Amino acid sequence: MSIRFYLRKKFYQLLFTIILMGIIVAFSASLHTSKVGLFHSVLEQIKIFGHNFLHLNEMTIQVGISSTEAPLWGYLKQPYVYSFSILSTSFICIFTLGILFSYGTYLLSPQMRKVVKECLFLLQSIPDVMFIFAVQLFIIWLYKKTNILIVDPVAGFENIYVLPILVVSVLPGIMLFQMTFLAIEEESKKTYVEFAKAKGLSNGWILLRHILRNVVVTLFSNSHFLFWILISNLLVVELLFNIHGYFKLLYTVSNTPDVFFVCLIVLFLPFFFIEAVFNLVAIKVTGKEQSQ
Repeated sequence: MSIRFYLRKKFYQLLFTIILMGIIVAFSASLHTSKVGLFHSVLEQIKIFGHNFLHLNEMTIQVGISSTEAPLWGYLKQPYVYSFSILSTSFICIFTLGILFSYGTYLLSPQMRKVVKECLFLLQSIPDVMFIFAVQLFIIWLYKKTNILIVDPVAGFENIYVLPILVVSVLPGIMLFQMTFLAIEEESKKTYVEFAKAKGLSNGWILLRHILRNVVVTLFSNSHFLFWILISNLLVVELLFNIHGYFKLLYTVSNTPDVFFVCLIVLFLPFFFIEAVFNLVAIKVTGKEQSQ
């Protein structure tokens, strides 16, 4: 696949996704109308969305009990940067540690590999909400026993980073490890690996020099699955940790369709472009789009 064709394809995907999001939001906002006026109401909402796209700098949002109007972009900045910092840091941590942990596990004996995989499978079976509650309760219990507060378990009026990043990262990190290790095991069965072993090269060198290169390309091309898991985890974390982040903002503006639509697009665009860049890396290395 040529890069030009891929970029054209992603542009059409982006355009189609934005239009589809607008239709869904417009339809949701028009459900209160009668069946006769539903189609007309959806069209009016879409017209409002299109007008606001042409006048984004003029969009405002109602803030506080008194419903004071404030510029939308100025109000979005703080929660957006905060939530995106947690997501990006979590992604970098789980991607780096997932590859390193997979590398170390591959060098273990078959019996130890089985023990590691079974332990991680047990951790992954724990529901997200239960895991978050368990972490919070452990921190509170430790504080009561030792009078040492290692991290703040609830945000309050200040932004917290360490605990949300940890909680958001753990379960997706386990999933990434399993995905990486499975890809390594499949790659290690290929002919070129057997040939490298016949030449006397060590498992560590073969894994580092050859296998991981192909595995990382596969992970890059499937990164969108990881992004959506991180986003869903952060949605739960912001609620349970009382974090004033971007998803809490989305909930507060859900009754304002045009603002909600713009906020969804602002959330969607960075991950779309990051995933497109990762797929470009896969195309550059392998000559084809891995997700096909």
